[in-house]
Amino acid sequence: MDKAQQQREALAAEIEKELAGGPLAFPTFLEVSVKINRLLERDDFSLDDLIPLIQLEPVLAARLLGLANSALYANVGGPIQDLKQAVLRVGAAAVRSLALIVSTSQLAHSERLGAARGYAARLWDHSIDVASWAYALARQQGQAKPDEAMLAGMLHDIGQFYLLDKASDYPALLDREQDLSDLILSWHKAVSRAVLEALGVPEQIRDAIDDPEIYGGAIPLGGLADVLFVANLAAETPNPLSLQLERQRGELLEAATFGMTPEQFAELTSAAAEERRKALVALRG
Repeated sequence: MDKAQQQREALAAEIEKELAGGPLAFPTFLEVSVKINRLLERDDFSLDDLIPLIQLEPVLAARLLGLANSALYANVGGPIQDLKQAVLRVGAAAVRSLALIVSTSQLAHSERLGAARGYAARLWDHSIDVASWAYALARQQGQAKPDEAMLAGMLHDIGQFYLLDKASDYPALLDREQDLSDLILSWHKAVSRAVLEALGVPEQIRDAIDDPEIYGGAIPLGGLADVLFVANLAAETPNPLSLQLERQRGELLEAATFGMTPEQFAELTSAAAEERRKALVALRG
């Protein structure tokens, strides 16, 4: 057994122990997101509590103002420069999404990831793509709240980000593409469930992300789980850690929609395409 395989087994044992032992130990890159999510879950939270947390991360504060003044909210009012007004304009779910966008972006560009940094950057692009489609489809279909759909899109692969961060302590594993990918795909579902629960993500979003049912071709889309499923199919940026699944996406689409033609799928997504473009620009900052 070479060093990369030894490190793969060691990381798997660490993950198994952590999942069995109770609450996850959150990595540094998620600290601000964790604090914001836990505050927003409280019934008695106030903006006076939230704003200082946002200000802990200057990039988040800047991105929040940028989102509030973006084309997504152009019909809401004029330009604003105040964080409280920005939160009131975009809502709590969008604040959660932005906190995740900033934190996962920082991880994706971290030197600690070494050879896996390219994976993390492409995973971030994929998550932004899915979040943008989920927001746009929810607005176009009206069967889910757009901001919750955006958050679900950002969170749907959160376990993979968590595992990449964990893998940064195992440099030989980072250099072994197949071993790293296999480990992450083996564990990301269980880890995602644990991360979502520990973050205090609302139950309806956790359920949509973890939904075992596949979309059945109904229009309008049946709810948040359907929106997220179609957003994944529509995303133009593949998940770099599941390229084999990406190659099977056409077969998955055909199976999931029970024979819906590519033209029908294009019609479903084309109506949301412009809204998705605006969301993508706003989220990428």
